[in-house]
Amino acid sequence: MNPSTALRRSTRATGRRIGTAPGAGSVPERTRLPLFGHALSVPAGGFTEHTLREARALGPLFNLRFFDTDCWMVSGPELVAELCDETRFRKSVQPIAAVREFAGDGLFTAFGDEPNWRKAHNILMPAFSYNALRAYHPTMVTVARRVLDAWDRNAGTPVDVPEDMTRLTLDTIGLCGFGHDFECFERTTPHPFITAMVSALDHAQRKDTFIPGLDFLRRGAEARQRINIETMNRLADDIVRRRRAASDGGADSADDLLGLMLHAEDKDTGQPLDDMNIRYQMLTFLIAGHETTSGALSFALYYLLKNPSVLAAARAETDALWGTDPDPDPTYEDIGRLHYLRQVLNESLRLWPTAPAFAVEPLEDTVIGGRYPVHKGQPLTVLTPVLHRDPAWGDNPELFDPARFDPEQADSRPGHLYKPFGNGERSCIGRQFALHEATLMLGLIVHRYRLIDHADYELKIKETLTIKPDGFTLVPVRREESERRRAATVSRETAERAGAMGPSGTTGGPGATGTAVPAGLRAPGTTLTVLHGSNLGTSRTLAADLADQGARHGFRTSLAPLDDAVGALAPGQPVLIVASSYNGRPTDDACRFVEWLESGAAPADVPYAVLGIGDRNWAATYQRVPTLIDEQLTAAGSTPLVERAAVDVSADVATEVERWSGRVWGALLDRYGVPVDPAEAADAERPAVPTGPRHTVTDTDAAPGLPVPDGLVPLTVVETGELADLDHPLGRSKRFLRLDLAHGMEYRTADHLLVRPANPAALVDRTAAVLGLDPERTVVLGAAPGATGRGPSLPTGEPMTVRTLLTHLVELGRPATARQARALAAHAPCPPERATLERHADGPDGRSRCGSPATGSRTGRRGPRGAAPADPRCRRPAPAR
Repeated sequence: MNPSTALRRSTRATGRRIGTAPGAGSVPERTRLPLFGHALSVPAGGFTEHTLREARALGPLFNLRFFDTDCWMVSGPELVAELCDETRFRKSVQPIAAVREFAGDGLFTAFGDEPNWRKAHNILMPAFSYNALRAYHPTMVTVARRVLDAWDRNAGTPVDVPEDMTRLTLDTIGLCGFGHDFECFERTTPHPFITAMVSALDHAQRKDTFIPGLDFLRRGAEARQRINIETMNRLADDIVRRRRAASDGGADSADDLLGLMLHAEDKDTGQPLDDMNIRYQMLTFLIAGHETTSGALSFALYYLLKNPSVLAAARAETDALWGTDPDPDPTYEDIGRLHYLRQVLNESLRLWPTAPAFAVEPLEDTVIGGRYPVHKGQPLTVLTPVLHRDPAWGDNPELFDPARFDPEQADSRPGHLYKPFGNGERSCIGRQFALHEATLMLGLIVHRYRLIDHADYELKIKETLTIKPDGFTLVPVRREESERRRAATVSRETAERAGAMGPSGTTGGPGATGTAVPAGLRAPGTTLTVLHGSNLGTSRTLAADLADQGARHGFRTSLAPLDDAVGALAPGQPVLIVASSYNGRPTDDACRFVEWLESGAAPADVPYAVLGIGDRNWAATYQRVPTLIDEQLTAAGSTPLVERAAVDVSADVATEVERWSGRVWGALLDRYGVPVDPAEAADAERPAVPTGPRHTVTDTDAAPGLPVPDGLVPLTVVETGELADLDHPLGRSKRFLRLDLAHGMEYRTADHLLVRPANPAALVDRTAAVLGLDPERTVVLGAAPGATGRGPSLPTGEPMTVRTLLTHLVELGRPATARQARALAAHAPCPPERATLERHADGPDGRSRCGSPATGSRTGRRGPRGAAPADPRCRRPAPAR
């Protein structure tokens, strides 16, 4: 919405004139017209570009007067940093108040004192966690392929970029958030919801552009608005009704937005969202969740088209990652490795943030800039396109230059200089969702196509609630195989420029590598405490992985929230801490721990290491709490085992965590490790290809059963049901389980539940036939001589059938890892099959090309790439694919 018109309306409603406080007259402004003020000088649909020009002429603070209302426009970095202080200012909803007609007290339009904002924020934040985004990724890939398929079907013809990016983002948020498919690429006309939404937003933007007192002229428009709102409400209510009917009594998947809204409770009040607020939240996400992302993608593609050197560097990055494959299956981790493309997206959002303004209001009467009095509740509009062009960005801030977001440059800038997603608690809750979706789509496009500027397009801004390029078309042309360079042939200079090498997320600097874990050492009996500070589960998950690794290195590990460690840290006992921040504050399970550290009560001589988890998109508060914990422990007299790591969840998390954990285990085993059996020590030095069996197999007549690992108790499933619509082409099975705890058992958060999935019977029978085994044969496994015990372990000493072993205790459906492919190649008697396995093992960054659990086998999706010729050394023909 045009901020100025809404400000005029809302201020008129409150009866307070802006700019009447002492000193307010000194705010620069143009000469006013009687009655109209500056209203006639602001072009319709051109507010953003008009304020860009006015800011250049009038400075970082100026006034626009619309009829009887003054609207202050702010863009200077110092003033914006002041307005972003959440102890003095909060979000103002007055500039977007007209949207409340259909978005009500949803997250975007709720007033600061409305209880549903906090309740919904608490409930919905887990839907945008690291783990949740990993779950959304396969659906994002599926929808992204709709764009590629549509462009392929119209090869050589211009495509309307903003229109197709809008289709993409609406389908994505519909499926990921609510399990609803708008099927935008299958329709010849827009979905009725889209038609109603566009009309409703347009009406909300124009609602107060008429001269006061002539509202009666809009009766017809108001009637059409009511029809549009009814259309949107009906769709939202139908989606909820279908989900509730499918849940069969209330059981539902809680891993998407709708599942959380229907069944989760607010951690503060214990209350769920009411049905009206669920409707408002759905409309909020459907509108805001696709409009801004589609605009960001459109601007990024425009700048790639107009900057051939940038496009070449981005293409080199995707070629280094995906090689010559024109249709890769990108994993979630792959998107984090597209560092340069993320910088392209960030730079596009700098020049044209698709939500080009946000407003704040003071909590009390105050003064800004040392001289401008502001009333409590007075809205102040921050013009982000002007802020993002400030000289603090360096030479020629109008120039498109992704290098501005190199980690070194980004870390050196003030945190409040970049605000494409708003500020603080009220900033965009789905920013990481949007950035992952957009980076994925950009990567697939630049890897697949040459982009042709057939019309020599000149940028023109279309402004509604958001901004987009207007009339932007290009011609995508499939790249030839000869154009696509394999990662091995990409020069190091080009790959580094493209970000293919990926900066280190640690304080050790770019290119830092992990320290090798000392071979032949274990730490039996040494207590290792692993602590986490986590609101959304990411830090807790990573901490649990570290605890498991520690156990494999022989440590006696314990896992707990940081608050459980208050007063419990012991000198000499090592501690690993995985912590994140929440708007610069400690997470819910770390507040008391941070207070305890700041009180100076922490003991000295605690060997510790801190793994900081954060998101660089929140630049002003990035890594604040992990840094504080590190500094306070050092101040108390403790010494870090290794330097603190700063891991950005929007980048390649797995690689950065692996680098840091390698250094940590090296330091811990150097300090606490003792030599192990020489055979085990020698085995640790061998290449990562097993040369012998890890288990012995003995026949037995004992009664077979399903082995239960030590420390676990079997539970009874008392209810189960299907949650997904399997008749839908995108339907994937999601099961609801209700478990009966054994007598005397208690459950608390962070307890582990082991679910043993069953491999399909046909796959089990096929595997047994290939191995030449009778599925009903009863066997007992034992440890083979010299086996190290590393890696996944199977139960030993317990009788079971071969069918039980292959059904419940091994994963037959997971694609082979690079290490497994090399092991198979080492034992393959058939040279062509051995060569094929070696090629599969030799993927980018040492990763197997055999597929991934998230996306499935590449060969299985597209069919065999060709059969090897018969060879007399092959013992049997290759199994049918």
